[in-house]
Amino acid sequence: MERFLHSLRAYPALAGITTFVLISVTLAVLLGTLMHRSGASLKPLVFFFGFLAIVAVPQGTVHLLDVLAHRRAVRLHAEQPPPSDTGSPSQPASPAQPAPGLKPVSWDLIFGPGADPSLITDAKRGLDAIVGAATEAKLSFNRSGESALAARFNTPLEALQALDRYGTFFQFAQASGSDDWGWTARRHGGQGEWNHLVAAGNELYAWSGATREGVEARRIQALGPIPAATAASGATATAATAATAASGASPAGTSPGRQSVSHRLVANTPVMACFVGINLVFAVGWFFKGSAWATRQSPPSNTPALDAQSLRERLLAINHGETPVTVRTADDGRAIEITWRYADARWLDLMRVHRVRRTHKLVLLPDESSRTVRVREFWSAFDASAGLDGLRLHWEAATGMQFFQFEHRRVFGAQLDADGRPTGELSAAYTFNLQELKGPVADVVTAAGWTWQPVLWNAPAGFRWLTE
Repeated sequence: MERFLHSLRAYPALAGITTFVLISVTLAVLLGTLMHRSGASLKPLVFFFGFLAIVAVPQGTVHLLDVLAHRRAVRLHAEQPPPSDTGSPSQPASPAQPAPGLKPVSWDLIFGPGADPSLITDAKRGLDAIVGAATEAKLSFNRSGESALAARFNTPLEALQALDRYGTFFQFAQASGSDDWGWTARRHGGQGEWNHLVAAGNELYAWSGATREGVEARRIQALGPIPAATAASGATATAATAATAASGASPAGTSPGRQSVSHRLVANTPVMACFVGINLVFAVGWFFKGSAWATRQSPPSNTPALDAQSLRERLLAINHGETPVTVRTADDGRAIEITWRYADARWLDLMRVHRVRRTHKLVLLPDESSRTVRVREFWSAFDASAGLDGLRLHWEAATGMQFFQFEHRRVFGAQLDADGRPTGELSAAYTFNLQELKGPVADVVTAAGWTWQPVLWNAPAGFRWLTE
């Protein structure tokens, strides 16, 4: 467990993936339990998390491969000597010497006057992959959330090795500087905090913060100015790294981010385009086919299929029951429109007049050749209020496919009738359960031997293989 928790702290991507999986599983269990108890089908849940998996699993897989590649790179770097400042990559490194002009200083200077003594911790607990060989290592935080690291080693060589491991571990990018006077870089491939890192004799110091200027200012306050020649030294080191990469070797100073799966994938345009294209095809296909499958209701086996006119008569008969819906034949004479105006309230409160209206409509189009009733959904909401401070209006309408919806609302105030006269009531409530609208209609369709098939759009016959 301790190793797993350390991995979460060390690799933000792994922590994000773990959090995402835990939240997804929790939601799946919670929603599945509620839907099962209400008697609803679990197919919409399978569709939703299936679509989520198509989008998220490839990305999560790439990030996991990045974590594994990065851990391997950290382990290999820990076993390598620090790079030589002057020799070629194939030559053995010369013995490290203390950086000219930099000597170990009091750790109080490193932590700074703003460090909170209660937040100074043992850095070897969380950063053992970097400072595990140190005889002592401390990590401090100030009131602004900035941190400072100080670690003491047996030899200057070990301090330089730790410096190299630090940059490798945190995937430094946008780096400038030198081993002599320190490096300023940004963590996690340029997406994280800024760091300044320097080895002074047998000690390693590192400062982190939100800006480059901030971390360099704290370094200068503790150790003095950074020579202007450092920039040229950084350029030389970068050139040496490029030469090493061209020779086919794996340079110790190369950030593992450059060798990560995601970096290589993004850098290879044809492969990346193919990857995105395949993922997009699966996502679009599942969006249409999966949603149609999740909402489809087939008739019971051995149910005789009625003709289209008989089915139409049964659907129109819903209008005569004690249901809060209106059923009518559409103007084109083919489709059947079923409308539920489940909220239509007017009330007066605090010198403002309010109006609320909610409407949900189903448009059914029977297809006798396939014994299928294709269903499209439309819904709208209208809110208005008027008073001494002006008029407020809000209206929205949408079409699509809703798997489930439950809405309950109570409004307080002097209730008004359709003519604007007080009714004597001081509150009004409405409840809308989409299943109460769809359920009876779908039951009529399937009992007639037809298939209930919600669709996102009435596709031409040649494209129904995609939408159904």
